[in-house]
Amino acid sequence: MRSGPYGERFAYREFGLPDAVVTAKPLAAGLPLGATIFTEAVCEAISQGMHGATFGGGPLACRVALAFLDEVDQLLPAIRQNGAYLHEQLRQLQAQRSTIRDVRGRGLMAGIELTKNGEPFVAKALAAGLVINCTHGNVLRLLPPYIAGPPEIDQAVDILRRILPTSPSRTS
Repeated sequence: MRSGPYGERFAYREFGLPDAVVTAKPLAAGLPLGATIFTEAVCEAISQGMHGATFGGGPLACRVALAFLDEVDQLLPAIRQNGAYLHEQLRQLQAQRSTIRDVRGRGLMAGIELTKNGEPFVAKALAAGLVINCTHGNVLRLLPPYIAGPPEIDQAVDILRRILPTSPSRTS
């Protein structure tokens, strides 16, 4: 997945409609709710009782989900703009740090692939005030909140600039 100024309610919309979409946690802003969206062909292939949901259909969670989706729709233009800014800033950091092999992601979701183990940088980032995690051993994942803007992005990139070494040496 290459970096880009993307942002949709559901990422599949950037790639085409799959046969099924499953969503849960973020749908109702943390309340227990899950939903499955099927294509017409899948709906015709399953019958009543073949699909169930542990967290399906509570009226409060459904109302929260509708309000949350309305909020997301209003935030999407800013998410797209701020996501483009985030990826631009990370690419500039990549040009300054040989330990960064690649920058990728969509919208405000970003992965920084390193030339070395990324685990030691998670604790360093947290100590400096930035919450990140490491996946695949060498990819730092950033998942800022939807309301993050240029000031927060600049602060995050500044922390990364301070904690990431300029050379790919084996020491942390």
